[in-house]
Amino acid sequence: MLNPFRALGAALRDLLDEFLLLIVCNLIWAVMSLPLWGLAVAALSMHEPALALAAALLGVLPAGPATAGLFHVAYRVTDGRAIKLADFFAGMRRQARLGLTLTAIAVAGLLVIIFNLGFYLGMNSMLGGVMLGLWLYLLLFWLGLILYAYPLIFLQEQPGLRLIGRNALLMSVGRPLFTIVTLLLMGVVLLISFVLVVPLALITLAFFAVWATRATRTVIDDARRRRAAAEAQAAAPVAPSDEKGRKGQVRPK
Repeated sequence: MLNPFRALGAALRDLLDEFLLLIVCNLIWAVMSLPLWGLAVAALSMHEPALALAAALLGVLPAGPATAGLFHVAYRVTDGRAIKLADFFAGMRRQARLGLTLTAIAVAGLLVIIFNLGFYLGMNSMLGGVMLGLWLYLLLFWLGLILYAYPLIFLQEQPGLRLIGRNALLMSVGRPLFTIVTLLLMGVVLLISFVLVVPLALITLAFFAVWATRATRTVIDDARRRRAAAEAQAAAPVAPSDEKGRKGQVRPK
């Protein structure tokens, strides 16, 4: 079984190695992404769903390219390469469209799930409980896809939306325990960051980008090891077996 804590440990080491630069990248991402999404949360708390929806969708425009830039930095950090601030903007330029598309899909899916969770949470019936459980499962499944989708933008040789979705699905379904534990650990870190506020603006999202990239690399490396082992086993010569006749004579091949 893959150990999710190893990916976490590797991500923490990467974070410490490039701490200051990751803080700067996190701040840039926060300035570009959080204002409109913060407005969406505020509008939702004031029971203005239309304004919240508009702000959340508009927030995708700056957040998509910014997220692509953040994951480009994470890709280089986890690859052991030297990084600089220009790598953030290079990632934004190279994958702005793909980052925008992925973020739009991710946010749209989350909005649908959150709306249904809120709807069924208010139902005091068995059906409401069953549907609430179903949508909670879908939330976990959707977050698992998001966990692997962004790192695959830079880990795949030919990044494409369909291929990213396919591979993210295979990784999430193929390693469910690893994915769920990683998401739960991220949830704990996110909760602490919300309580303390400062880490959310300074480092949390950059750390999540590095962590998600490490987790994705872990699953990919494991798949490669399994494939290599299977190919080696298939290529290994089979030892000839001696067939014996009725009276114990060995039949020639």
